[in-house]
Amino acid sequence: MQRGWNRFGWWTGGLAALALALCHPLAAGGAEPEAKAPAPPAIELDRLLKLPASVEIPREQIGSASKNQWRARFTSARAEHEAALAALEAAHKKLGTASEETDAWLIAPPGSGATGAAEAPVDYQLKQEMRRQREDLTRSERQLRELTIEADLAGVPADWRE
Repeated sequence: MQRGWNRFGWWTGGLAALALALCHPLAAGGAEPEAKAPAPPAIELDRLLKLPASVEIPREQIGSASKNQWRARFTSARAEHEAALAALEAAHKKLGTASEETDAWLIAPPGSGATGAAEAPVDYQLKQEMRRQREDLTRSERQLRELTIEADLAGVPADWRE
């Protein structure tokens, strides 16, 4: 035995040389390292929100609802939106009628002791009613928008949304 070598010296040295050869980029076919992969193509948002044309959808039911169910959902959402809009317009009209009695809108909470609160033609309840009507209108618009997005993702045809 030689001094400085253990009995597996040639074996471990050979393995190290083999590992270095395999890890080197030129070892795999002698080619240069590959350039960076090209960036993926940009995809439009509208394309992501619709199913591909290659997907076949049974016409009886789309998105776990039938044609009549989709129509009922859209009719209900539109009716709720129109009711909220009509209620807000009625509150505005009531506010306009009350303000025509005097030249200015005087709105103050009851018992606040604010100047003009006693003779205020528009009371605090009307102001709160208008705030609730605005919140209802915003909520109904959001629900209609969410239903439209859900229908777009499910691939619901336009005639089912009427």
